[in-house]
Amino acid sequence: MSMMGRFVQVSPDRLKQIIEDPSGVEGLFVTEQVSQAIPKMMETLQASLRKRTPQMLAASIAAMDPAKREMVLKGYAAAGVDVDALARGEVSGETLANLMMERGRALAAAAGLKPPPASTNKAQASGKGASISIEKAWHGLHYLLCGQAVPGSDLASQVVMGGTDVGEDLGYGPARYFDAAKVAAIANELTRPNLEAEMMARWDPDQMTNLGIYPAVFEPDDDQWLMDAFRKVRQFFVDASAANLAVVTCLE
Repeated sequence: MSMMGRFVQVSPDRLKQIIEDPSGVEGLFVTEQVSQAIPKMMETLQASLRKRTPQMLAASIAAMDPAKREMVLKGYAAAGVDVDALARGEVSGETLANLMMERGRALAAAAGLKPPPASTNKAQASGKGASISIEKAWHGLHYLLCGQAVPGSDLASQVVMGGTDVGEDLGYGPARYFDAAKVAAIANELTRPNLEAEMMARWDPDQMTNLGIYPAVFEPDDDQWLMDAFRKVRQFFVDASAANLAVVTCLE
């Protein structure tokens, strides 16, 4: 499976939430396409269930032994459901869904259980800014920035592979973050006048292959691919710094 470098801008408040509760960090890297598709998929599933549930329930009731069937129908009648229509599968799925929800709340109350807290999804979703992927260019870019296969303490070597770990392993290590102050420092480093020339002086496909720089094989013209990734990352950090944002990154 390919290893892809991802970066997401977040507000300082959102970063604070993630540090305090890292369970939401993986959600930062869900693409917009996926996040938009999930509600539509859920709507389709719910619509299908609402359409099929009355017929399924009617068939289930019909298969019950008479005594149990009578007890179930009495329960539905007590809840205000037309049992004749129910037996024919003609009660709306919406009615049945609402009935089940009410029954669930009643059972929870009887058991002394508290209702679940209000969803914090909207609060968690706020504070997320732009995101980019540099795909497989991450390690080659890292090498051009610092001349090493692993991150060091200098700013240039921190850009792609550095940062402070947060949360669980996402497959290729945990996510990492830079607070707004570190983002500003990185943006300043990435816009240093001589940096691009220094990076190009390090371009050596054979040496990079020998060092095991991912993706392990480089073509003679891949320097432009890596420099395009550099300029993308540079603009990303410059924009984040201008907006006083933090950055969270990962390999996935």
